[in-house]
This record gives sequence, structure tokens and C-alpha cells, in this order.
Amino acid sequence: MLISSLNCCVSRVATTSLMGIWLFSCGVQKGSTSAPKSPVALIATGDLGKIDVCGAIPREDVEAVMGRKLAKAPEHFEYYETAGSSGCWYEAAKDKDGEAHFGYVVFTSVSVYNEQPLYNKADIAGLGAAAYFNNGADARQLWVKINDKAAFVIAFGDVPKEAGARALAELVLASAK
Repeated sequence: MLISSLNCCVSRVATTSLMGIWLFSCGVQKGSTSAPKSPVALIATGDLGKIDVCGAIPREDVEAVMGRKLAKAPEHFEYYETAGSSGCWYEAAKDKDGEAHFGYVVFTSVSVYNEQPLYNKADIAGLGAAAYFNNGADARQLWVKINDKAAFVIAFGDVPKEAGARALAELVLASAK
């Protein structure tokens, strides 16, 4: 009887432990990120204020970088009231603790690129005419200069997603004309 009772307890502990490991591994996968892979639609940079960024960048690319599904449809976004800018705002659900998960891609003039307040700037070689990561007011930002007239910024908030931002920037650059 004692051995039977002991086997039952060991079985329950093993089952509970396996369930805990399974739940933990599922939780880690929820927040994982991957590289965006879908091609970005052609983006004409002649009139920056008229670019449909939300229509050009596939939703699944942003979700891949964020590591989570968007909670609502992407929305048009201008870079903090910067005239002549055009972008898209992406938002996923907040965590239980209220931590926000968001991202944006915005096309601006080169003057906006040049005039950013810099904090923890890191130059990036081999991306556009010039590029750098910077701690912006809301998130770690990747600023990319396309040419002497146009630039864009990509940012993701909750934690820095530099590799994903760079991969998305490469897709955007490939489509910018």
C-alpha cells in the first residue's frame, strides 16, 4: 500500500513538472521574433507625405519582428507632427502588467534624419546611404538615409528589436524608388 501511494505521488509530481515545462516553453515562443520575409510593395519617395506605408509593408512582416499578432489594424502615422512625413503605426496587445508593444515606420525628409537628438547612437554600415540606431523618446529607433532628400525611421517599443528592425529596413530599402 505504501509503495502504491508513493508511485501515485511521484506520478503527480512528474506530470506537474512536465506541464510546467510545456507551459514555460510555450510562453517563451509567444514573445519570440523572427525576420520579416514578405516583400514590401514599391514605395515612391518623390512626395513623402503621400506614401501609403500601411499598404506597402505587409502586416506579417511587422508581426514577425514584434513576435506577436497586432491587436488592431495598422494606422496612418506622421512622425510626431512632422510636416511632410508619412508612416504607419502598429499596435499589439499590452501585457498583463500594462507594458505596451508597438512599432512604426515613417518616411521623412533628410533634415529630420539629421536633426534627431542623439542618445546612445550607433552607426550602421552597409544600410542605405547612411544609418544609425538611436534611443528615441519612445523606443530604440533605426534611422536610414535613402538619399539626399528622403529618410525613414523604424522603431519597436517594449524592448529593442534591432535585428528585426534592420531586416525590415533592408526590405523597405529594396522597394524604395
